Amino acid sequence: MPKGRIETRGSVMLGAAVALAAAGLLRVDGVLMALGAAAAILLLLSWVLGRLNLRRLEIEMEMPKVVQAGIPVRIRVSVANRRKVLDAFGMSLEIRTAGGLETGCQIPWVAAGSGAEVELREVLPSRGHAGEASGVVHSQFPLGLFRFSVDHQIACPLLVLPLEMVPRELVAIGSALEAEPRRAAAASEAIGEPRGLREYRAGDPAKGIAWAPSLRSHARGGGMMVRELDPPGFHPQKATVLFHSYATDGALIRPDRFERAVSLLWGTLRHFQAGGVPVDLLADFEEWVPRRVVTRQQLGRAGEVLARAQRARGTEEHELEGRIHDLDPDAALVILSDMPVIHWRDHAGKRPGLMLVDIASYEAARGGRRVGA
Repeated sequence: MPKGRIETRGSVMLGAAVALAAAGLLRVDGVLMALGAAAAILLLLSWVLGRLNLRRLEIEMEMPKVVQAGIPVRIRVSVANRRKVLDAFGMSLEIRTAGGLETGCQIPWVAAGSGAEVELREVLPSRGHAGEASGVVHSQFPLGLFRFSVDHQIACPLLVLPLEMVPRELVAIGSALEAEPRRAAAASEAIGEPRGLREYRAGDPAKGIAWAPSLRSHARGGGMMVRELDPPGFHPQKATVLFHSYATDGALIRPDRFERAVSLLWGTLRHFQAGGVPVDLLADFEEWVPRRVVTRQQLGRAGEVLARAQRARGTEEHELEGRIHDLDPDAALVILSDMPVIHWRDHAGKRPGLMLVDIASYEAARGGRRVGA
């Protein structure tokens, strides 16, 4: 049922109607009384027509069921007027749904028994999930004397995957977990420490040619020379990613840090999966149940879990230490948390291939490599 409130213009007209009617009664002036009555009738008609204008409207919204936060998505909104008579005019639509999406559009006119469509292009700022969206239709038809609104629940199941942020440590030069050489690039294209010079071989990139040594080699009757680089660090055959929310007493809990940590976790999983590194995910918000991430389907299921994840409360020190102690010692280990490293570093232990991601070093607008934004 449409709800209405009087606007400034309507208040002025209502005051004028009351003043004219009162003056007409005091002065026994029929003209003033007629003007006051006309203004009151106009207000009444505006109220009735304005409420009728928003009745029997249906709203539908089409968009992908699974979307990535930070990546533009197309949304199609359709408004149907189910009345047989009386067109709908001057409407504005506001929509709110999962992922922090708040958008709107203008719908100037929808004919009776017909509909109108609007296509929007929006970016969902954060992760989330919802089975329906909430919509509000506003209108000041016919004369702007009142503002009417009606609420709608729009069936639109939506799952918003977290914003992808790859930790700096995974893409830094010389990182022990660097996975870039696993891709199609040749080993000579990797950025690493220079080892020396060797003769040019088929397939070597031209940018790797050392021109001064090549000229000297050519003067001696030799061939072209290229720089040979050591690959940046070792490349793990498998990795474990551990996420926790443990901290010592007195640590401040910040929801924004949890959201950022989930984005870093999602970026880490996608980075390893793209590099062909099998990953075991262990998180306290999943009750420490191991989750294998190797294929894209397994990565998608992990993304669904992260979209719905809620911060674990009451993670104990012995839980964290016990889980780390039971991990495969041959797998590289990445530990993430929504609490700064200073509060849990002592419980991480020491082992080869250990990487600690400090959430305190990542600001809201920077830190990590943001993908798809």
